[in-house]
Amino acid sequence: MTTVIGMHEQYALVPPLEFVSAMTDHWTQTLRMPSSSPLRSLWQKMGNVFERTIIDNISECDARWKVLQPPTGSGKTQGACLYSAMQAKRNRDALGNLKPEGVLLVTRLIKQADDLAAQVNVMAGANVAVAHHSKSETDADDIGRYDVLVVTHQAFVNAAETLAGASWSRLVQWKGGHRLLTIVDEALANVVEENKVTLESLQFVLGCVPFDVAQAFPDQVRLVEALKDALVQQAQSDTNDGTAKLMWRDGGASEVLNAAPAAMKPLREAMRKVKYDRRIREGNTKRNIAKLVEDTLASVQALADRWAYYTRIGKDHSLNSSTLTVSYAVPGAVVLDATASQNFLWELFQGRAQIEPVCAGARNYRNVTLHVARAKGVGKTTMEKTFAARYARLLEALEAQLGSDRSVFVCVHKDYEHSAERFKHPFKRVGFGHWGAVDGRNDWKDYDTAVLFGLPYRDLIWPTNVFFALQGVQDDVWLKTPTWKGYTNVRRLMQQRQMSVEIIQAINRIRCRKVVDEDGGCDPADVFIVLPADSMGDAILTDIKADMPDIEVVPWSFEMDGPKVRRPREGSSHQPLLTLMRNTEPGESVPLSTIQRELALKPAGLSKLREVLRNDTHATSKALVELGVKYVSGRGPGAKSFLVKQQVA
Repeated sequence: MTTVIGMHEQYALVPPLEFVSAMTDHWTQTLRMPSSSPLRSLWQKMGNVFERTIIDNISECDARWKVLQPPTGSGKTQGACLYSAMQAKRNRDALGNLKPEGVLLVTRLIKQADDLAAQVNVMAGANVAVAHHSKSETDADDIGRYDVLVVTHQAFVNAAETLAGASWSRLVQWKGGHRLLTIVDEALANVVEENKVTLESLQFVLGCVPFDVAQAFPDQVRLVEALKDALVQQAQSDTNDGTAKLMWRDGGASEVLNAAPAAMKPLREAMRKVKYDRRIREGNTKRNIAKLVEDTLASVQALADRWAYYTRIGKDHSLNSSTLTVSYAVPGAVVLDATASQNFLWELFQGRAQIEPVCAGARNYRNVTLHVARAKGVGKTTMEKTFAARYARLLEALEAQLGSDRSVFVCVHKDYEHSAERFKHPFKRVGFGHWGAVDGRNDWKDYDTAVLFGLPYRDLIWPTNVFFALQGVQDDVWLKTPTWKGYTNVRRLMQQRQMSVEIIQAINRIRCRKVVDEDGGCDPADVFIVLPADSMGDAILTDIKADMPDIEVVPWSFEMDGPKVRRPREGSSHQPLLTLMRNTEPGESVPLSTIQRELALKPAGLSKLREVLRNDTHATSKALVELGVKYVSGRGPGAKSFLVKQQVA
């Protein structure tokens, strides 16, 4: 049996203590931050886990994923890049012969992939790393020349759905052999694919299918009709208690629906050729209709192929299904998850993932003050009609408490980010982000204040889908009383823990992420948040204090609702417009009437915006083009002008 020493020689492994020494030099000399004994212990743990993962993948003795929780600001991303660079330099002997080791780095965003590849190359002093994504110029067949490959979470998930495909082979094979170390920066946010059809969407799609198409694909149309009929039956028998019901397990759709199995791809292709009349749905365009039809038919296929359960959220009757997108056969990876202790995903993975203990004391947050107000109605739905009024009150309260010489990061719901940008902010600098798109980002690392306004609630469909995807389909008893491992309501716990994860990630976007002393402290920072006035709010606060030791929590007397406050708006609507379209899904279009409402434009403001959109040389028009957005000017009586975001190829 090959010893670890022998493996070091054969596979050119990086000795953990050598990694600690290099990381200490990089931390203190390049980044100019103070080191400490707890930090060095943490880096040694990282080096040990990286080494052990490579050995396990060589010997195929342990395929479990290893989950490390280096706290934010302790060098997890820097360490991943440095270790990759050190490994690349060790891959070549004195004669230039290659050893078989290679590294796959997985990060959230395209820009982060580019930045990580560039950083690895600087650290290695050679062109050993490359980023590969939809916007890169790297040939898919050429990436095997590089020791280190950097891809996005989505690209990794897409390739890992099947280990037999060419996409996976291109990721894990290179000219030196196999990439024996995969490092995932932050927890994968898309390991579960969810599918949903509603009664409304099925009825709408059936109304869009032309007679000749229905005649050509009777089995496919019959399957859609059968799903609709099943939903109608459940809706009529619903006792208004919102109880979910398992409809069928894997392979049982045809029997329950009394409909023959049918491949939906031919019908989807036929419907892509249909020229939709804009009058089918008021206020929408044919592109939006085509996207709804395509998405619904794809979900019909998923539900018919897998399992499905019925549920009702408000007036929305739906059938739902889900699946794990990453095969359990994927060789063990190292996941660097700063919020692993709160991320319930790892508990659901059970024996397939192992959370590695790390030493305490690497960070402290005694210079961070968390200002906490409590209220009801802090979710997206309640905010829909009250956001502008509440946000005006928020700005008044912050101005009185902070003054003007502050840098403020504001995190809100995606649907309201552009609305927040329309207000005139009384601060030296202000930056905006939205839930689901801030994790791991460094855009606001020098800001001294974070404001989290409106929380990212998820309905009960999400935890049910995640639980079923990772633990298998449960029965009606579980759907009514979701107990697991002593948890009396595991769905609610999953909702709460996921919210804690997102909140802790958002807080750590500002300068509290940067270590400034040997105790792991940071410069003074303020965080303002309105938590729900219930037990979930209590649990979230407990999680924040657990993940951010020594943080000072103080009450905040802010009240979201009360007398109306008038706040001035920014003169230009251009940046909010760019944000609105950046947050629009590819393939969707937005009528100018909707833009006028969303940006609170008066007729004169809308007229000026039309002039800008007609001017291809204007900076805003150019920025829209870079986002893949096209302006379509309505022609003829009743025709509407709109902006459409191009579908990603």
